[in-house]
Amino acid sequence: MHSLLKFVMRVRLTMSALAAAMLAVAMISMIAISTACYAADPPSVDWDKINSEALDYFRAYLKFDTTNPPSNTTAAMDYLKGILDKEGIATETFESKPGMVSLVARMPGPAGVKPLLLMSHADVVPAVAANWTHPPFGAELDDGYVWARGTIDNKAHGIMALMTMLVLKRNNVPLRRGIEMMVNPDEEAGGANGAEWMVKTHWDAIDPAFAFNEGGGAAPDWLGLKGVSVPVAVSEKRVMWLHLSVRGKGGHGSVPKPDNPNLILVNALHRLLENQPPIRITPIITEAMDAVAPFEPFPTSFELSHLELPEMSRLAMAGVLSPYNIQALLRDTISLTMMNAGVKVNVVPTIAEAGLDCRLLPGTDAEAFLKRIRELLGDERFTIDFIQHPDEAPPSPTSGEAWEAIKRAVAKNFKEAMVVPWMTTGGTDSRFLRARGVPAYGFVPTVLAAGEMARVHGDDERLSVDNLNRGIKVTYDLTIDLCAAKQ
Repeated sequence: MHSLLKFVMRVRLTMSALAAAMLAVAMISMIAISTACYAADPPSVDWDKINSEALDYFRAYLKFDTTNPPSNTTAAMDYLKGILDKEGIATETFESKPGMVSLVARMPGPAGVKPLLLMSHADVVPAVAANWTHPPFGAELDDGYVWARGTIDNKAHGIMALMTMLVLKRNNVPLRRGIEMMVNPDEEAGGANGAEWMVKTHWDAIDPAFAFNEGGGAAPDWLGLKGVSVPVAVSEKRVMWLHLSVRGKGGHGSVPKPDNPNLILVNALHRLLENQPPIRITPIITEAMDAVAPFEPFPTSFELSHLELPEMSRLAMAGVLSPYNIQALLRDTISLTMMNAGVKVNVVPTIAEAGLDCRLLPGTDAEAFLKRIRELLGDERFTIDFIQHPDEAPPSPTSGEAWEAIKRAVAKNFKEAMVVPWMTTGGTDSRFLRARGVPAYGFVPTVLAAGEMARVHGDDERLSVDNLNRGIKVTYDLTIDLCAAKQ
C-alpha cells in the first residue's frame, strides 16, 4: 500500500510539472505570436489625433526662448521632461553649466543590445524680431505653417522623436532594441557644453549602436532630378573658426599711411579670399554622384560619373553643380564673417580684427591648411587664434542595418525617392558620436525646397504642418523597423 501511494504521488508531481511546462510553452507561444504581429503589422495608430497633439507640443516648445548665447534650455527641457514623465518614460537631465541642460529619455530593450539614439538640439541662433513678419518666438500658425525660430533647426526633430516614443509606449510595443532620445543645448556654438560634454563625461548615459540627427532631409527636384531625393548626411565638413588680428600704427584720420591696420587687413583678406583652395572630390561625393548620374540626361550624366577628370568637374560646376551650397562641398572653404576696427571716423585704429569661418573636407591636413592661410596673409604682424579646432571623425557607413532601415522608411513614405549618401557644409553634433565609432546619420524626414532652407538661420523661419506630420510618421516607421521585436 505504501509503495502504491508513493507511485501515485510521483505521477501527480510529474503531471503537475508537465502541466506547468505546457502552460509556459503556451505563454511563450502567445508572446511570440504577439511579437510577430508587431513586426509584421505594427499597432494601429490614430495619426490625426497624434498629429494634433504633436502640433500643440511643437508650438509650446518653440515659445521657449533658447537663443544661443546664452543657450539656456532649462525651461524647455523641463517642459519635454514633464510630457515624458507623465507617460511613464524614464528621463534624466544633465547640466554642464548653469542653464545648459541636456535631456535623455529611455525606453529600455534587452540587456546587452545597444539602443538607437534619436538626437536633436534645443538651442537656436538669435533672431532680430523687427525683420520677421511673425514674432520669432510666437509660434504662430498661419497659412499651414508654424512660424518661429527653431522650427526647422532643430526643434521639430525633437518633437518627431518625442511623439515616436509616446506612440510606442502607449501601444506597449515590445522592443528588440532600446530607444533613447537626447536633446542638447549649445549646438549652435559648437556643442562643447552640450553633446560633446555628454559624450566626454556621460557616455554611459547613452552608448548607442547608432544615432539619427539633423543634417539631411528630402528635397524636391534636387540637382535637377524630378521628384523627391533624400540626401542623408554620413559626414560633414570640419569646422575651423579663426580670429585674425593685426597691429599697425594709429593716428589722425586725415593722414593716410601704409601702416594703417585696416589697410593691412583689407589687402591681406583680398589675397586670401581670392585664392580659395582647389577642388577636391571626396569619396562621399563620388558615391553620391555615381548614384545620381544614371538619372541625369547626357552629357550631365557623363560629367557626374567622371568628376575625377578636371575638365568634367569644371563642366559640372558650371552646370548642375553650380549652386553655392553644392560647390562648398567640393573644396575646403574660407568665409569672411566678422570684421572689427576703429572707434571714430577720424581716428586710425591701432588694431584691426577679422573672423574666418573655414570648413575643411574630410582628410584635409589642418596644419597644412593653416600654413597656407599664413602664407596668403603675407604679413608677419598677423596673429591667428583658434576659436574652434577642426574635429576628425570617420564617415558613417552606407551599408548595414541602420542604412537599410532608412532606405525602407523612405521607400514607404516617399514616392519613388532616391536615398543618396551626403555630406553637410555645416557642423552638427553627429561628429562627436562618429568620433566614438558610432554611425550617426543626418536624416530629418521633411521635404524642404531651397527657399525654405534659406530661412534656416535667416528671417521668417517656418515649417509646414504637413512636414511636421510626415516627419513624425517616418521617424516612427524607422524606429519600428530598427527596434520593434521580431519573431
